[in-house]
Amino acid sequence: MRRFTGEGRTLVCFDFDETYFPHACTTEQLADVRRLEDFLEQHAERLSTMWVTGSSFANVAEKASRASMRYWPHRIASSLGTELYRVTSEGALELDSAFGQLFPIDFSERVRRVVETVRSETIVLEAQASVGLNDWMHNYYYYGNEEDALERIRDEAKMTGIAVNVSRCNPLAGDPEGAYDIDFIPEGAGKTAAVDYVCDRFSFRAEDAYAFGDSGNDLEMLKRVGNGYVLGNGTEQAKRVHQRITKKSYAAGILEVLTREFD
Repeated sequence: MRRFTGEGRTLVCFDFDETYFPHACTTEQLADVRRLEDFLEQHAERLSTMWVTGSSFANVAEKASRASMRYWPHRIASSLGTELYRVTSEGALELDSAFGQLFPIDFSERVRRVVETVRSETIVLEAQASVGLNDWMHNYYYYGNEEDALERIRDEAKMTGIAVNVSRCNPLAGDPEGAYDIDFIPEGAGKTAAVDYVCDRFSFRAEDAYAFGDSGNDLEMLKRVGNGYVLGNGTEQAKRVHQRITKKSYAAGILEVLTREFD
């Protein structure tokens, strides 16, 4: 895969799973991905593209290959915005090590303390074995629907000095039914933090930027930019609380907005 040619001054951010990448990979959906890639390449001198995803880079690369994608974006914020890569014009990846240096070195120990504390209060968190651990993101499932328990997890994380993202699982992205994603990340990390960092370091105007997502863990990112959209295939939770929703789904929904704004 190669990167989009050139790079413009309008930042466009995409969640990956069930936003840029459709898990079903139907013929129609993949045709829309090709159309989206063609559009982004055609307008590369105006746009700077970024995937902002909860998945690891290895997972993203496997899915991009499965969908026969032809282009990398200009940047990839993987593992829930805890690892930031720049893609060179030749398609090589360069890790932005300065971003990771913002995080505390005892992060994993802090997560362990939070999980053990809430478990002692009968709030059981199940490690997501399919995602695994990296240095800056630990993922769990919570099975239940008790808002008090979710608030207790948030409070304990805050007292321990780490951040937690809580969102209803999306079965279309491979998550179990009736569960919540509990994603522990360092304070100063996350999808929104990655977008902020890129805007600050590379002088993009957040108020002019675009962002697209499908679920609850995208909402803060969508609110942070001037033009944030939940796609038509988004979760009911996301569509209940965010006003801008595309009529179409997946890449077709993204094109619905971008062609109106840039074509």
